Amino acid sequence: MRLQGLLTYVIILMAGIFYIMPVAAQDALLQKQLAQSGYLKTVMIADSTSGGMQRWLQKKVEQYRYLPLAADFNALVHKGPGSIAVDHSNTISGKGSILLQTPTSTTVKNPTNRSYAFAEVIRPLQGENLQAYNRFSVWVYADAAGFYSFFVGCTLYNGGKHVMPTPGRFEGQHFVNVYPHRWQHIIWEIPDLYRDSVTGFSVNIMLTGSPRGADDSMKLYIDDMRVEKVAAENTRGFNLRSNAIAYSNSGYKLGAVKQALVQNTGDTRFWLLNANNKTVFTGDGKRLSNGFVQLDFSSFNTSGYYTLKTNNLTTKPFAIGEDAYLATAWHTLNFFYAERCGFDQPGIHQPCHTDVTIVHPDGRKLSAAGGWHDAADLTQGIGNTARGGMAMLELAKAVKSKNTQLYSRLLEEARWGLNWALQTRFGDGYRDGGMIIGIWSDNITGTKDDMQGKATNNPSDNFMGASYCAMAAPFYAKDDEVFSGLCRKAAIEDFAFANDALAKPVPGKNEVDLYALATVSAMHLYRLTKQQSYLDWAVKYAHIVMDCQQKDRRTDWLIPMHGFFYESREKKRILQYFHRSDEQLMVEGLSMLLTGAPTHADAHLWKAACQAYADYLHDIAKVMQPYGILPAAVYELNNADFSGIYHEGDKVGMPTMEEYNAQVKNGIHLGGNFYLRRFPVAYQFRGFHAVLMGKAKAAFILADLLKDTSLKNIATRQLEYIVGYNPFAMSTIYGDGNNYPPLYSAYAGDVVGAVPVGIETFENDDEPYMPMQVNATYKEIWTHTTASVMWLLAKLLKN
Repeated sequence: MRLQGLLTYVIILMAGIFYIMPVAAQDALLQKQLAQSGYLKTVMIADSTSGGMQRWLQKKVEQYRYLPLAADFNALVHKGPGSIAVDHSNTISGKGSILLQTPTSTTVKNPTNRSYAFAEVIRPLQGENLQAYNRFSVWVYADAAGFYSFFVGCTLYNGGKHVMPTPGRFEGQHFVNVYPHRWQHIIWEIPDLYRDSVTGFSVNIMLTGSPRGADDSMKLYIDDMRVEKVAAENTRGFNLRSNAIAYSNSGYKLGAVKQALVQNTGDTRFWLLNANNKTVFTGDGKRLSNGFVQLDFSSFNTSGYYTLKTNNLTTKPFAIGEDAYLATAWHTLNFFYAERCGFDQPGIHQPCHTDVTIVHPDGRKLSAAGGWHDAADLTQGIGNTARGGMAMLELAKAVKSKNTQLYSRLLEEARWGLNWALQTRFGDGYRDGGMIIGIWSDNITGTKDDMQGKATNNPSDNFMGASYCAMAAPFYAKDDEVFSGLCRKAAIEDFAFANDALAKPVPGKNEVDLYALATVSAMHLYRLTKQQSYLDWAVKYAHIVMDCQQKDRRTDWLIPMHGFFYESREKKRILQYFHRSDEQLMVEGLSMLLTGAPTHADAHLWKAACQAYADYLHDIAKVMQPYGILPAAVYELNNADFSGIYHEGDKVGMPTMEEYNAQVKNGIHLGGNFYLRRFPVAYQFRGFHAVLMGKAKAAFILADLLKDTSLKNIATRQLEYIVGYNPFAMSTIYGDGNNYPPLYSAYAGDVVGAVPVGIETFENDDEPYMPMQVNATYKEIWTHTTASVMWLLAKLLKN
């Protein structure tokens, strides 16, 4: 812990019950985390006893089969760099371990800037049917000076009809954060993976290069490998995990709908207990279809901490009132702080990537260090940087009068992102739009790990940068007029660069997104400068956005909906998202126009468009009961464009129209060739929190605009799904709430507040899938999804 954080901790301890931040009844764990971290001057530490792994490790092993390693050394297969040997000095089984020694990098850097390679030890099998077993287990011990954590993977190899790992996809591989100098137990439940002809299991370590000063080689000891049979987790479908209550782990606001779910329970009676274990509310649950029972305690509106009890099931304590969602707000902010690039972050990394540059077409260069690493890799980009920073500013605005400590810390972190946004623009429209960074570098220019990105002049990047800076300028005007002025100047310039670029043709697939973003950006500039020209641009762009909307109800469909948007004015394809979503942009720009120019001649058009989209949300809100989450989109058979699909690795596994149609047909048939998919059609990249939250953002925006309380409830439910009101009865945010899973976080380790890409689907199914397996992209940590949660929190905490 750095000195500043230690001093803060001492002050808090000396203060006894008089905490620096005067918040009553704050969650005890959050208080401890804030004290230990000095209010995010060091990263927070998770309470591992609250995670799903704690429960999984305690499962009874009904039967197992030992897969010898040291005794079968000559049968083992080693792939990749390094060497393997039997080691009897460091073994947890007492039978000897396998020591894998490997360099941290290869001679030549991977041109993709991804990891150099994988060093792998395979325990072969002879095409065996292992369906009687549903869990893989192994122990590992990692060692290399200068590394805070390692990323260790396991692979299931299956032959026959269903090859594992799935070619061109990520199924069949499991990755774990491993910490040095201790034996760590890796378990991996595999009930959904094909294992009828298993040819082997492997353990590998990813070669990520070395931070400056760290060793250029590493050791991994592997021991006690087994396959086991346990009571497997519920991983697929809408049925609720047995012996669990699904509820909002982040709590409930006063006056909000307060509900929880159980399934296949006898008695429907339930009790709400206060912190003294006294009953304060009782009720009878409402029986729903498929054995579900909805527990509703919406009428209870006394602030405090409570547990919910029914039959033999009891929740962990949760907040009702002002403290609801407060821990989640701090946790998600902690994630961004932990993801700082170019920063000395104890427990995660030393100062990093100061030798990464962005190159202008004319040869000029800028440093790309700073800002936040974008995901489980170390990638950077203005799009997600701006989304994160703007979410912080929204949250700061919401808590300014209620929580000065959080407010100040949000502005501090948002400024970290702003400095990067300002630093990585050349001032002529070219900037760091984004580049892949998947290795540690030595911070020395001229060595093999140098990475260079190409500066681009992209309208969406500049509109994002302009929005971020325009929104930020007023926040810093009082205390730092110079910095505020720099933000204002950059916003004006970047909007002009983006606006000029719109003179060129816009691809149809991107038309509605781009013009919606342009509308929002223009309104941010109008709010900042009060100049009529920006309002005029917003009005112009809003017409294009509205021309992409379905205005009349589709009475030929099972659900006669309207209000949704198409990709372009040609209306060839309904707008759909599957990985990252900005579905709120269309109504956000229109809403900003209505509040900024309510007497404008076009105001009635803007409001009609907003009302139509609100109708769309209402029409689809009851499709996925009892969870109340919003379905993804309407799809049309034989109408897909794969040209914009990003795909990692070889072309194997690229999408086909056959696969697209198979997924579409698993949706709800609306009529003709049209289907409403509950979850997006997706291929290699899966995980759908962003899609859910794009719609939730739109619902919150329209709830405020139209004074529609039901839309606010719909929006809140989408966030509740992410923090526990889901079939797996887990908070999906690491270190936040209960039963949270380990996440795919290759370089950062386990970070409190990380929000994954999200619950996915299995193959062509249209139902939730959340296996224990840790892999990209569904369990990958992401700044975009974490920013979206933070944005939604702003809406909930402002009231």
